[in-house]
Amino acid sequence: MLAALIVAAPVSAGVENQVRELVLAGEILPFEAIRDRVVSQVRGDYIGVEFDAGTRTYRFRFLASGTVINVDVDARTGLRTRKTNNY
Repeated sequence: MLAALIVAAPVSAGVENQVRELVLAGEILPFEAIRDRVVSQVRGDYIGVEFDAGTRTYRFRFLASGTVINVDVDARTGLRTRKTNNY
């Protein structure tokens, strides 16, 4: 149930407005395009995302075999910058 709530809300309302403004200004790529690419490339269940406005990065979270996988993506380029596992 928790995973469904996290997936339903990709980012908080305040952050969502900031992301929208950055996309409209051409500073970052649209969230949906980045999310779709990352979700198709990572094994596991997509459980949520966080946006860091300071570094312009998304941290996507997946659950695979009981392990949380964090995938950091540069919102300006859509390129993966880091992948870590939390056991």
